[in-house]
Amino acid sequence: MTIRGPLTGIRILDLSHAHAGPYGSQLLGDLGAEVLKIEPPGRGDIVRGINPSLKGESYYTLALNRNKKSIALDMYTESGKEAFYDLVKISDVVFDNFRAGVIERLGIDFETLKKTNPKIISCSITGYGVAGPYKDRPAIDDMVQGIAGSLSLAGEPDGGPLRPGIAIADLSGGFFGAMGVVVALYERQKTGKGVRVDVNLLESTMSLMSNHFQMFFLSGKPPKPQGKRHPAAPIGVFQTRNGHVTLGLSWPDIAHVLGRSWLLNDPRFDTMEKRLKSKNELESIMEEALIEKDTEEWLELFKEHDIIGGPINTLDKVEKDPQVIYNETVIHMDHPVCGPIRAIATPIHIRDGMDGSHEPPPTLGQHTEEVLKMVLGYSDEKIRSIQKEAEGHAKELAKHVKEKI
Repeated sequence: MTIRGPLTGIRILDLSHAHAGPYGSQLLGDLGAEVLKIEPPGRGDIVRGINPSLKGESYYTLALNRNKKSIALDMYTESGKEAFYDLVKISDVVFDNFRAGVIERLGIDFETLKKTNPKIISCSITGYGVAGPYKDRPAIDDMVQGIAGSLSLAGEPDGGPLRPGIAIADLSGGFFGAMGVVVALYERQKTGKGVRVDVNLLESTMSLMSNHFQMFFLSGKPPKPQGKRHPAAPIGVFQTRNGHVTLGLSWPDIAHVLGRSWLLNDPRFDTMEKRLKSKNELESIMEEALIEKDTEEWLELFKEHDIIGGPINTLDKVEKDPQVIYNETVIHMDHPVCGPIRAIATPIHIRDGMDGSHEPPPTLGQHTEEVLKMVLGYSDEKIRSIQKEAEGHAKELAKHVKEKI
């Protein structure tokens, strides 16, 4: 039994590729929506070729495409476009993350789609917006983070910017795109009409930085790279005798646990304002104390005295973390090619509103005939005709590329 949830009964045509769009549509699939992933025949989503892979299935594909069905349709052929429009008639959402202007050139923009289905919702995730001076620029996560300012916050205070370990722009764009779809579905219940949802990576990233921008708006000074500590308090990463821990605000208890109770009476640190002013001195004293014991010893003391602090886990330790195990965050699926695989579940928990099991990410075109036959009622002959036209187009493209070379 596939996943059933609040979005069961909603059909989404997912034209997105790479990271931002597939992450957003996977969230919707995790909530019960039927997501039909439409991919170009032959190569599919551009991330299918990224290594490492398992039996030819890219780790990106496995990470971002569960609870979806893959349909190989050539959107540049008449028969492929016809099949797409037939699906639009019986679907709720068209989801994409093409560069601005692409959907208009393909003839699948909202103004065109609503002529076929007035209730259709169109959600587009672009790099910078559908208009403006950057609309035609390419967009990748690192580039957008640089423009949005988030890269300027990563790194040591006296060093250059560092790339964060997660794709902040892509992930936030996917999340806000999925949220926009849910809001549009709710709005459609009231109006009976479809709407266009536009989300871009630049604004999505800046939205996640609201506190940093507010600090800048108030002070007039752009924040420097944050390093391993919070800019406004002795919070962050501290070294121990054999590793590192994170610490939050636990004053005055932390002074006692560190064996530095005298800090409470030190005139440099006896008020919050003074602790902030003498932040570097205080952090040095704290770290001198933390280096005296191993990480495991400190974690036990933090737990005993209710100190806000914890480990810095590598991913192998995260998987074995007791809370992660209790939450059942790591899910298991049986992939048609790869066999048993693991994945990270959606963080959205709806009590008594979800049941069923997750479907593994599809192979390229795995459900083409199933959807065209069972959903659209196409004959075997028509399906073969669509595939034949796509093959002919592929040969023409290959010939064109060869001639150019």
